[in-house]
Amino acid sequence: MFYRRTAVDRDSTFYAPKVECFACNDSGIVSNADAAINRIIPDYDRSPEGKIRGGQDLAIICHCKAAHGNDERSGFRDANGNIRTVQNQYGDMQALGFELEKDKIRQIHIDRKKLWETTTKEINEIRLKQSKGEKIETPYYIKVVKEELGKIDKIFSFPS
Repeated sequence: MFYRRTAVDRDSTFYAPKVECFACNDSGIVSNADAAINRIIPDYDRSPEGKIRGGQDLAIICHCKAAHGNDERSGFRDANGNIRTVQNQYGDMQALGFELEKDKIRQIHIDRKKLWETTTKEINEIRLKQSKGEKIETPYYIKVVKEELGKIDKIFSFPS
């Protein structure tokens, strides 16, 4: 039985995601987890009251390779780059999503890539200091995540 981790698994280096497209994380659908879309379209996935309602609006289809799929039946775009349509439950044809201008998607990609580079540098500096026994203050973004995770039990508590 072999129980040792490989050297890569024992490495404490923090890495950014290994993706080609930071706008969609190689999924073909541009995410809005960091509200990057809301800086372009303020009411995207928001209720009339301004509350976040993920999935309320059509997905934003990326322009990268991942959105095109591997063959004529996969991906969110066809061979001509058009967003695919499907028949909905009423028999009407509906697009799988909508298209945001290529330059706006590219800017989201560039911004997110820069943020990952900054985060990678910061986290690795923190880990290096910790490995030397230095006491450091937890960065604000980690504190925010810890605080939100502390409320995880309330996420699925629905009124009776």
